[in-house]
Amino acid sequence: MNLPFTYISFDDPDERIRFQNAAITILESLDTPLVILDEVQKIPAIFDPLKYVIDRLRKTKTQKIFLLTGSSKLLLVKNIRESLSGRVALFNLYPFSLHEVVNGKSIPFLSTIWEQKQLTKINTTQLQKTPPELIRCAIQKRDEHQVWGGYHPVWQIKDISDRINWLKDYRRTYVERDISDVGQVADIDNFVLTQKLLCARTSQILSISEVARDASLAVNTVKRYINLLTMSFQCHLLPPYYENVGKRFIKSPKIFFPDAGLNRVILGEMSINTGAAYESWVFSELIKWKQLQTIEPDLFFYRTSSGLEIDFLLARNDKLLPIEANASGKADYADGQSLESFMKDHKKRAPLGIIVYRGKELKEVRKDIWAIPDWLLFGGIPYIT
Repeated sequence: MNLPFTYISFDDPDERIRFQNAAITILESLDTPLVILDEVQKIPAIFDPLKYVIDRLRKTKTQKIFLLTGSSKLLLVKNIRESLSGRVALFNLYPFSLHEVVNGKSIPFLSTIWEQKQLTKINTTQLQKTPPELIRCAIQKRDEHQVWGGYHPVWQIKDISDRINWLKDYRRTYVERDISDVGQVADIDNFVLTQKLLCARTSQILSISEVARDASLAVNTVKRYINLLTMSFQCHLLPPYYENVGKRFIKSPKIFFPDAGLNRVILGEMSINTGAAYESWVFSELIKWKQLQTIEPDLFFYRTSSGLEIDFLLARNDKLLPIEANASGKADYADGQSLESFMKDHKKRAPLGIIVYRGKELKEVRKDIWAIPDWLLFGGIPYIT
């Protein structure tokens, strides 16, 4: 569907001034069926006029779509919820997933598993029939995605130094515009240090007091910085899974910085171990995948006082899918031990367990526990386009 549209960016200070003086008049004068308003977080005063115009259009049964976009939700979500409740659908536009990078047409294997709750001979024979050159191409894309992340401009740039420069520029713009201006952070140096310390802890259980000590900052300051980072999608907090829902909000979450390319420029000379980097990449693929499901599942990690750990747990109603992330190219019987223990404790709700790994072979390592190549789980079976 190609609709005629009007595009207005509030990055332009003249547009901000124009709308501040006559927003309702301007909005009502736009005669295209689609109106795109970009960087709307820069003009919070736009939301009340939008509400007024939308309500008038509804009364006259006029069909018009307003598409509001912004690189930060620091103020965007708050104002939308207060002014446009019941008139808006929210959608988070993440960097490219592996599925989009590979071709975006085949169905991710995870979708098939989530709906069927099992693996069948049909699933495995499909992979066996896939030409080796297509598998090699999928693996190559996977490798690149795990190094450079999913930001669209990065994939248009071939030179490594130019990719790094773009990521550095993006981060600089984020700090100077979203954090300094929109987030109203006065001490940018302390924010940047905190961001680096947190990024180095990606895929770990978050200890705010530990970060505050290392940064020589107050705990409340670190909490505010984390809130800014999560509100602007730079990091995510993953809650633990408990049958008692209340405990999920009390216990400490894991922190994830999901984009591999951006992490490179945040950390600089610092580095994170391969396992943590891989777990962060798997997390990024899971949050992109789950948002596209008809009924979005919840995502958790699982840890008990006895030491049983599961990296990720997809949950919806009475269905659980435990997933372990294995950064190596091999997976065997020993790697399924935690999954088997979890599945025994949740027999009816978790009939299947997954080990996602960097190998090539789809195989059952224990009963109903499958090792699945990451390029297959998230990208789908490659085919000739």
